[in-house]
This record gives sequence, C-alpha cells and structure tokens, in this order.
Amino acid sequence: MTRSLFTPLLCVSALALTACWPEDRSGEQPFAPTVKTVSAVPTDSFCSLEGQVLLSPNSRVLERGFRYGNDTLLVDTLSADSSDFFTGRTGVLQPGRYYVVAYARNGIGLSLGDTLYFDIL
Repeated sequence: MTRSLFTPLLCVSALALTACWPEDRSGEQPFAPTVKTVSAVPTDSFCSLEGQVLLSPNSRVLERGFRYGNDTLLVDTLSADSSDFFTGRTGVLQPGRYYVVAYARNGIGLSLGDTLYFDIL
C-alpha cells in the first residue's frame, strides 16, 4: 500500500520540477552581442545617431552607445535607451568628416557595428 501512495507523489514532484524549469539551457554558450550602426544624420553642428542590438544570446545587454570622432577626436557616448533600438547625439562638432560606430556590451564582451561616415558643413 505504501508503494501506491509513493508513485503519485513522485509523479506530482516530477511534474512540479519540469513546470519550474521547462527547458535545459545549460549546454548553450553565451556570446558577445551583435550590433548594427543604423544611421548618422547630421544637422547643423551635431549628428543624431541610431544603433540596434541584433542579438545577445544568453547574456543581458549592459551598455549601448556610440564611438565617434575623426583624426584628432575620439568620443564614447552612452545611450539612455534600454531597448534593442537605441539613439544618441554627438556634442557640437566643427566642420569636417567624422565616423561613428555603434557598440553594445554584455556580460561576455563588447561588440562594434559597422563604421558610418558623416560630414558637418
């Protein structure tokens, strides 16, 4: 008789455990995020920037932003956005040609998007 009471209890316990952890993801490996530099739109003496985190497998994105500059200037600017699409804005820039690269960092590492160029007239 003890055996018949033990079997349903064992089944209920197994069901409860699988409901809490329905999928074993322990074999999956996290990677640094994949990021894209979407656009750089110059207006007057600054530039509006847009980036996108395409993928961040098994690791939450901790930081998003942009690196921009020219031959003598290198600036990192954080984005206040916490979604996959993020925006930023440069400081006041002198006339000339500049580059911008979107970046994202998760617990595994930092990734950079493609480099875009823009001109401030």
